[in-house]
Amino acid sequence: QGGWGAGYAEIVKENKQFEAYYQEQAIVPKDEWGAFMEALREPLPATFRITGYKSHADELLRCLKSKFFSELVGLEVDGQPVEAPQQLEWYPNEFGWQVNLSRKSIRKCHLLEAFHQFLITETESGNISRQEAVSMIPPLLLKVEPHHKVLDMCAAPGSKTAQLIEMLHSDMSTPLPDGFIIANDSDNKRCYLLVHQSKRLHSPCVIVCNHDAGSLPLLQMTPATSAAAGEAAATATAATTRRFLRFDRILADVPCSGDGTLRKNIDVWKKWTPGNGLNMHG
Repeated sequence: QGGWGAGYAEIVKENKQFEAYYQEQAIVPKDEWGAFMEALREPLPATFRITGYKSHADELLRCLKSKFFSELVGLEVDGQPVEAPQQLEWYPNEFGWQVNLSRKSIRKCHLLEAFHQFLITETESGNISRQEAVSMIPPLLLKVEPHHKVLDMCAAPGSKTAQLIEMLHSDMSTPLPDGFIIANDSDNKRCYLLVHQSKRLHSPCVIVCNHDAGSLPLLQMTPATSAAAGEAAATATAATTRRFLRFDRILADVPCSGDGTLRKNIDVWKKWTPGNGLNMHG
């Protein structure tokens, strides 16, 4: 028995240290503790959103509803019936959706191969973004407008940045907005993910930088000068009118322990210790 053919043992979703620690924090009422832990053991549903500023966003939504959503109803995955995808009612224009399947289930089930491939293709082309529902909320609250100067301080891997770019381009009558986004992350390798996420949307209004957000230098701006004015005039104008950049919106989704990610990162059940969070305080 055992050996390669046996596969990996399923992770037991229990951690006594975790439960004791968070019961002491009293993050939920005592009579809700059991329901809270059961919720943490449920797989995280797959969620995605349609890029709203694309000219064919409404057509893409119609395609999803008429072809893929209808085909999902009635299927069974891992013994569980697949429910009709649910609209995230708080997301504008019916562009946010949730499926009662994990990303892993969608990837592994051959019955969902066409749906999975569609999501991959449309994600790579920038028409869809696969993003957790909770991650979609902060950009919505910022209410970014096309003229805003936006700083995303801890931007990688870039799901929220992509959403901010979408909001910056929300006025489709103005292909080149006056605003821009500076997307920063302190981790050089994660900045490559940030670039990959951002360039799907083909926006010229994004700057990616790699810096410690806690010590970002003050940035200065100079007004645009026409080529007819000449280089000397442009230099003189810049010297007298240069001013410090003031951002209209700042998003700081700072690094955390990841304790609340048990629904998708099931290794946390095995590896969690109080030190994970305490180490974040440096």
